[in-house]
Amino acid sequence: MKQYIARRRNTPRLDKNARDRILARIIDVAPPDAPLPAVVAQQAVAGRAVRGVNVPRIVDAWNDMAHISVNEALLDRNLVITASRNDPAHSAFEVLRTRLMMALAEKGWTRVAVTSPTDGCGKTFTAVNLAIALSRYDSCRTVLLDMDMRRPGDMARMLGAQAPGSMAEFLRGGRAVESHLLRMGQNLLKIGPNLAIGLNDRVESYASEILKHPDTTRVLERMTAELKPDVVLYDMPSVLSHDDLLAFRQHFDAVLLVSGGGITTADDLSEVMRQMGETIPLLGVVLNRGE
Repeated sequence: MKQYIARRRNTPRLDKNARDRILARIIDVAPPDAPLPAVVAQQAVAGRAVRGVNVPRIVDAWNDMAHISVNEALLDRNLVITASRNDPAHSAFEVLRTRLMMALAEKGWTRVAVTSPTDGCGKTFTAVNLAIALSRYDSCRTVLLDMDMRRPGDMARMLGAQAPGSMAEFLRGGRAVESHLLRMGQNLLKIGPNLAIGLNDRVESYASEILKHPDTTRVLERMTAELKPDVVLYDMPSVLSHDDLLAFRQHFDAVLLVSGGGITTADDLSEVMRQMGETIPLLGVVLNRGE
């Protein structure tokens, strides 16, 4: 991928369906080779007992998620420029979206870590705007996860989400997919309904250990099985500040690196490339706040 420039206004950095699917998720109450009666299928969804058998309610993780109320003015203030598309820079994200999908399709990849050399380069700004741009593809299910447990709350504040909860608790298996992830509510901005967002509002001192823990692998595998996303974007901590990206290596296919204009130096980029080595593919570099 080529280098893309997403220009931002000179503002301070933020502080921080279907029946077949339901049937496929029903837990059998009959012998393995026996067909599941339609009445059981219908009542199992409601969680009612059938002939004395207590059938658990079947959860459709995608459709059971809570929603984030969409506040157009708030998104505009927080530089979610691909929402209203009033800022001409939104077109840079549409180009980035298209090239990203082409690159992923060519390689058969789905999981992208979005990071930066150092803090303050705009990686969360990039991840959120790219995710909303992707949401306008009807056939593309996108998941965006805030995996920066060092600097929590930035993404939640950008989107106007209240008390989103702990990403660490979710990764430990303490919260179900449909309980932790959120979707954008009804809106006039054409933000698609096929975007699921996992947020975080807690600092974790042992973030890299959590990211490398087997529980995290199990939770992310379950999330993938339940949501079947076409693209997963992980908003990761900066590379030169922590070892989280390296600890999380098995869970992403490639990296999208965000370079901050006036912040990132040539030495920073060289050190990032050295740390990533030959084993972590680089999809491209986004120059944020470039002139």
